[in-house]
Amino acid sequence: MQIYGHKLIVSAEFKWIKTRLQKGINCLYYDELMIEKAKKANLDFAILVQNKNEIFLSNALGAKFLLFEDKKLAQFAAKVAEFYLFDSKLLLIVETLNTLEKAYALGVDGVILKSFIQNFH
Repeated sequence: MQIYGHKLIVSAEFKWIKTRLQKGINCLYYDELMIEKAKKANLDFAILVQNKNEIFLSNALGAKFLLFEDKKLAQFAAKVAEFYLFDSKLLLIVETLNTLEKAYALGVDGVILKSFIQNFH
């Protein structure tokens, strides 16, 4: 399981962005204009998934991570990713790291602390 936000685990910076892309992992809502800009700039991006269509599209468009606040949507995505062998990693956004077993039960690839995403909406 991948874990982002633990103080002893070093990883790339996740930054919530609205208009200007940056180095690190650019986190955003599904927005094809921003996705296109990220791809042209060769920058990694993560999509905060809001519905089932965004799961399929975000993976197909090259999102490095799919982020989920909705556990049912995350569980659906995990089942789809298992069948289609997604390149995107599925991360459940959590308040604390006390929920690792629940994340495992959902079938996601890992968790990310909400506080680890800079300027999260």
